[in-house]
Amino acid sequence: MTISTDREQQIQHLRELIADINCGMLTTIDQNGCLHSCPMYKSGDISTDGAIWFFTSANTQKADDIKRNQQVNVSFTSADQQRYVSVSGTAELIKDLKKMQEQWQPELQTWLPKGLDEPNLVLLKVNIHKVDYWDSPSSIHPQTIGV
Repeated sequence: MTISTDREQQIQHLRELIADINCGMLTTIDQNGCLHSCPMYKSGDISTDGAIWFFTSANTQKADDIKRNQQVNVSFTSADQQRYVSVSGTAELIKDLKKMQEQWQPELQTWLPKGLDEPNLVLLKVNIHKVDYWDSPSSIHPQTIGV
């Protein structure tokens, strides 16, 4: 029971750290072994199983990268609050209409004008393994959450 409670507390702490940060930089590993980053709008809150969800198209470089290598990183920044969060984990692409309906937010219409009818639309699920964060202007040492 302690492990479950600790995990829930860690996930809740991460939720609080990124609650007011909607966009993150997703970094994947491309076919040449190079890092590739792009901005992503997070969809909803971190799920109870410790995952962050995004919408994307199945025919993008990031989708191809994830099919080859599931290791990813998502960085969230709130410079005015001097808060920096780095989430590492594994990613997977999911085509599940029910889950997509649960995760959909009106703000996503900006990037996905056809909504859930967008061609090749998939969910990108980042399963969180580790979080490093800096959330204080006076602290130069990162804190770590192992999820």
